[in-house]
Amino acid sequence: MSSTAPPHLPQAPRIPEENAGLSVYVHFPWCLTKCPYCDFLSLEVGSGLDSSDRAREARDALPHERYATAILRELELRRDCLQSGPLQSIFIGGGTPSLWQPRSLQRVIQGILSAFGAPSDLEITAEANPSSLDSEQISGFLEAGINRLSIGVQSLHEKRLAFLGRLHSPRQALEAVTMALQSGMPRVSADLIYGVEGQAPAEAVAEVTQVAQLGVGHVSAYTLTIEPNTRFGELHRRGKLPLLEEASVAESYAQVSEALETLGFEHYEISNFARPGQRSLHNQAYWRGNDYLGLGVGAVGTVSRENGELGRVRYKNPSSVGKYFSVIEALRTGPFDFKEADAHLEPIPGETAISESLMLGLRTRDGVDLSFEGERRGQNAWTSERKRAIERLSNRGLLEVDGNRLRIPKAHWIVADRVIRDLI
Repeated sequence: MSSTAPPHLPQAPRIPEENAGLSVYVHFPWCLTKCPYCDFLSLEVGSGLDSSDRAREARDALPHERYATAILRELELRRDCLQSGPLQSIFIGGGTPSLWQPRSLQRVIQGILSAFGAPSDLEITAEANPSSLDSEQISGFLEAGINRLSIGVQSLHEKRLAFLGRLHSPRQALEAVTMALQSGMPRVSADLIYGVEGQAPAEAVAEVTQVAQLGVGHVSAYTLTIEPNTRFGELHRRGKLPLLEEASVAESYAQVSEALETLGFEHYEISNFARPGQRSLHNQAYWRGNDYLGLGVGAVGTVSRENGELGRVRYKNPSSVGKYFSVIEALRTGPFDFKEADAHLEPIPGETAISESLMLGLRTRDGVDLSFEGERRGQNAWTSERKRAIERLSNRGLLEVDGNRLRIPKAHWIVADRVIRDLI
């Protein structure tokens, strides 16, 4: 019998270095207020407090140590099930991780490093909001091992900040970014939202330019997106949400991109810009379809199981803090039983994984190596139907084909979703 595998099931393909490894996402669910556009899991604390006291009093009321202990317990239970390469990145998201006491966060980071090793170039990111970020918190983050801070600026306009439900002022946003840059934090990123009703393209450009010129190495600039399960989503359904015209949003997108590229930023994903060497490694792992371990309340993970009957799976932790504590603290033996313990569990067939890689990877400057995606998922990615779609899109100039690699030309990123739908 020949040992050669059939073409659609290749033997152990070599995984390129940038596509190997594991990322870890830790979810910190608490925030001072729920922003009306946000569809991430977040739990309000500090309601009714004066803004000057809200962050301090809310922080004091949170179960910092218990939460850190539960996450470390979940990590211990899950890690023995995984089939993964070296640790690539850690990302602390939320919610508002800048409400987390640094000593508790440090315990979590050290536990992850002990479990998977600590490469010298490991990217460790924490999200922060200007309303809960001060010099003491930044110093604590640095001591905990954070080397990349992502600050939710969102806008530098008082009325637009109020419309977006943000608690900080433009001055506080600029001060938070400046503080982070002056603290010795190795890498600082800023998030902004544009395409808000009443905002001219020139105003969007002015805001991203002002933030970029502070010296940040990365900017995430997003158009305002209306998600269905949000307050904005409800207002939109009722016809009561003022929105900017699509043509103005498209013009803002084009001008924001041009302005940041003029300042030396690489536009490497539809909504993300980086100075040389400052791309987000963690986000790139998502866009490349790599495994990531989600830890904490409501966290989602996509992992390959070691000799597991379920193979590659996506899971979601309980969204209730009480339920998460009760589930994790009740489990005393490992390895983690995904089928018994997870709130939601979804096996990921090979073709689904290929579609997801196209959906995410084609949003990036690098695009997708379709043959590689087929090899690592054990599928024929070049199906007859997909080949026909690729040819149609290529003939229309909406898709570039470079050997096995597919890319959407940057000029057509604004319609990327329509192109991707034809391929999946």
